[in-house]
Amino acid sequence: MQFPRNHDLAPLVREKLEHSPKERFLYISHEHKDHYDPDFLRTLTKRDFTVVIGRFRRTALRDEFVAYGAKRIITCEDSQEVPFKGGYLKLYLTDSGTNRDSALLVQADGQCFLNLNDCKIHDRLPALVAEEGPIDVFTAQFSGAIWHPTCYDYSREDYAEHSRQKRGSKFEAVARAMETVRPRVYLASAGPACFLDPSLFHINLEPVNIFPRASELFTFLQHRLAGKTPRLLEPMPGDVLDAGLGEMVTLAPERVTDENVSQYLRSYAALQTRVFRERRRNLMLEEVDRIHERLREEMQQKLEAFSLADRVMTPLYMGLIELPGQLIRVDFRSRRVEVVSEVRDLSRYTFISSAADIVRVLDRKLNWEDFLLSFRFRASRSPDVYDASLHNFLAAEIEDLRAMCDTTLATESRKERTVVTAGGMRYAVNRYCPHQGADLREGWVEEGRYLVCPRHRWRFDLQEGGSCGTNGCSIKAECLGKEKDEDSRGATVEQRPGM
Repeated sequence: MQFPRNHDLAPLVREKLEHSPKERFLYISHEHKDHYDPDFLRTLTKRDFTVVIGRFRRTALRDEFVAYGAKRIITCEDSQEVPFKGGYLKLYLTDSGTNRDSALLVQADGQCFLNLNDCKIHDRLPALVAEEGPIDVFTAQFSGAIWHPTCYDYSREDYAEHSRQKRGSKFEAVARAMETVRPRVYLASAGPACFLDPSLFHINLEPVNIFPRASELFTFLQHRLAGKTPRLLEPMPGDVLDAGLGEMVTLAPERVTDENVSQYLRSYAALQTRVFRERRRNLMLEEVDRIHERLREEMQQKLEAFSLADRVMTPLYMGLIELPGQLIRVDFRSRRVEVVSEVRDLSRYTFISSAADIVRVLDRKLNWEDFLLSFRFRASRSPDVYDASLHNFLAAEIEDLRAMCDTTLATESRKERTVVTAGGMRYAVNRYCPHQGADLREGWVEEGRYLVCPRHRWRFDLQEGGSCGTNGCSIKAECLGKEKDEDSRGATVEQRPGM
């Protein structure tokens, strides 16, 4: 569900897409259902507009629009320019592993709008701004969009600490993007999420989590950017931005504030009670058994397509709430899937959901990423270390796993090195992040020793060989000695030929 609610705009959107005399473009950034609403799009009877999407390795989004019957579909390559009267638009893509997304730039009538959505292209922003010139209006995700730590079994203290770290990291990424883009206006968008399912509603009321409101971001930015803050606006659905003046025309009669947000969410949830009541299912035991067997078969097929299985050191335990004594154990090292009665490994990853929820994935009504973003599962891990390979195994579709593994290997094959100055010392490091290939020349140094990836804010300890505390990977840092003229900020990043 969108937050704030925007259901009342449906007639206006239909009118603009079906009857406007202007050339019409429908842009979909990626498959996630908080950005793409196929149910609403099916209500449009006149489809003579142009759909603009990214050209991803996974073709599911294009396939859906081919079946949909739009007038024209443009699948854009990265940085491809799409002209229209008075300007053009461009898409910037990320397509690594399960991370498929796009950012949108629009140049029109002398104004430039850049919307990163959830797309992690922070390392590319300097080159983008150099090519496109001043950005008038900028927007980027500022709130969480992942199931960690929300779906994990942590103590209250650990949960709060993980949440603080993640929101602080996200806020810092937005601040650094603003320092690069230097827009006149920033629009708060792509967050926070809201949870209207009665079983999840409590997340809205947590004192600390990864879903901060815009007011919290604005307070951070005003302090962090020290007087160099652009105009910060939090639009409500229906408001209109005058890009030339940088002013918001507040047309939406309903405003969500820090004071009324709790009551607003309770009322919103009450309006959607029917949706969640209708999705409940009472399953017979025989049906639960069949779902359990189908889940086991799904894991077996995934494992057979997963060429990076040797990298996952801990077994995965998957279970259904309805069958507590029948756990599916995926042993990546031996490439074996079996059913066991209990967890028997000290080092393990566990994943528990209901049969009624997981069957939606098995029936292909949801893909695995959609299901994970539904937050309708519980997970735990020991040791508490992120494993990118295991994450990708869970989130990818069977048909995408081989390509995902190939992409990972291609990223790792890039051996170009760069030089980082931190705390008065120079270090040679791998230029590209081993996670998803971000250019570490656009990263920054914290505490005089940690090189931070600009996309996902992974920290690499230069004094410990470039190791990452997130999951133990490394950028192979080699100390080159002291820097004669230390940068006043304590850190510089410069390119160095391959080593």
